[in-house]
Amino acid sequence: MFDGLKSADDRGGDVPKTKLLKTSMRHQFNEFFDHSTLHGIRYIAQNDRPLHERFMWFSFLSVGIVITSIIIISLWEKFQTSPTITGLDTDFHNWDVQFPAITICPLQSTSDEKVWEYVSSVYDVANTDNERVEIFYKYINAIASFSYSNIEQIKTFSDYDWLPKDNFKDLAYKVVYHCEDLMFDCTFKGEPYNCCSGFEPIFTEYGFCYSFNSRHVVLDWPWKPENYSKSGTEYVYETDNKLSITFNTHNTTKNPLNVIIINTIRFFFIFQKYAFLHILIYE
Repeated sequence: MFDGLKSADDRGGDVPKTKLLKTSMRHQFNEFFDHSTLHGIRYIAQNDRPLHERFMWFSFLSVGIVITSIIIISLWEKFQTSPTITGLDTDFHNWDVQFPAITICPLQSTSDEKVWEYVSSVYDVANTDNERVEIFYKYINAIASFSYSNIEQIKTFSDYDWLPKDNFKDLAYKVVYHCEDLMFDCTFKGEPYNCCSGFEPIFTEYGFCYSFNSRHVVLDWPWKPENYSKSGTEYVYETDNKLSITFNTHNTTKNPLNVIIINTIRFFFIFQKYAFLHILIYE
């Protein structure tokens, strides 16, 4: 790299250190200009190029440096006077957030007493073949409890032509548990609540159920009050002291309940065998 430089001993005398420094700096600059990848710099130091061309490249480079410096300074001043601050604001407000739909499904949706009462209204049990009465009794139970789990059971009755083949929903209404047979002492958001004004009948894949805050309930069950109107949609508000619904049930050892909670993003969780249900919904 320093082939063009000679020591003081080779030249027969002392060489000033300043001259050596200037020679070294000149050589380093030439090396930088010749091998730099910055566009246009190498043309400035090439001795074989015309002077006016080297001056042109020098002018372009100087103008670029000046403009770049101005932009950098202006951006720095802008940042100092109006800095960009990134923060996470957790104080936001949601509205129209629906309280989750809650569906209560008894494991056995039919009442044995009501089924037997219906069978007795159709047949004179004392004077009817016992096998026929038993088949009819089991059929009514299966139809009124229709779900995915007993489809195969219902198929076993296909050979009995004398069994009812239509109006299954009306038949189910005659023998299923009513709302007051399943739950009582309800509270909603910490306040007393009429269970049967909010939990309305619905047919699901789990059988006959009662659903709270659902848009898909049935509206034509026979025992509904005369002044009945579908309950409105319940929402979650920031001012609510509690986001909960509670109720007591009757003998769940004999007839356990399936509790299905469906939220606004369509997830559901199934809980079984609650004697006392206390559902808390947290934000």
